[in-house]
Amino acid sequence: MSDTIAFWQGDFGRDYLTRNQVDYTERIPLLNHIAEMTGAQTFLDVGTNAGWNLLALRHINPEYMMSGVDVNQEALEKAQISGFDVHVSPADKIAEIFGEQAADMVITSGMLIHVAPEDLKATMQAIVDCSSQYVLAIEYEADAEQEVEYRGNKGKLWKRPFGKLYQELGLSLVETGNATGYDKCTYWLMEKS
Repeated sequence: MSDTIAFWQGDFGRDYLTRNQVDYTERIPLLNHIAEMTGAQTFLDVGTNAGWNLLALRHINPEYMMSGVDVNQEALEKAQISGFDVHVSPADKIAEIFGEQAADMVITSGMLIHVAPEDLKATMQAIVDCSSQYVLAIEYEADAEQEVEYRGNKGKLWKRPFGKLYQELGLSLVETGNATGYDKCTYWLMEKS
């Protein structure tokens, strides 16, 4: 287990859960736009935390099939209380749990930014493998990898050109823009060829 995963499973991850209370309704417009554009019906939210994206998607269409994964058990307990199918797992192991092409769309929001550089390619490849068609990355953007000190911690947050990185894994860019409802993030909607 990398130090980054242990960091999020421990006290810092629990503090993050307490500190980061999200109004999921602010995410509905962007996720509704993406869902309408793609026609996706099944979703896997990687780094789901308490299930904020899943709550927004359920608001859009309660018939969607949705699952989530996170490394923090306490966050997942909140998602379970909301009735979601969630699993404790590091992101690079999701294909082992769900299988390949498990969901129409695999989503990350503010998760890839916390993946250590040595784990990034395997993590992104697992996300691609679990998607049957689309990947939606909602993350902090930079033209090149840029480490950012995160609440006094080094080696825990990186801004990156995620659209370009997914293109290097064979995906095509469908749409990108400012991710309303997600701090100061950019979204990249990517499609498998």
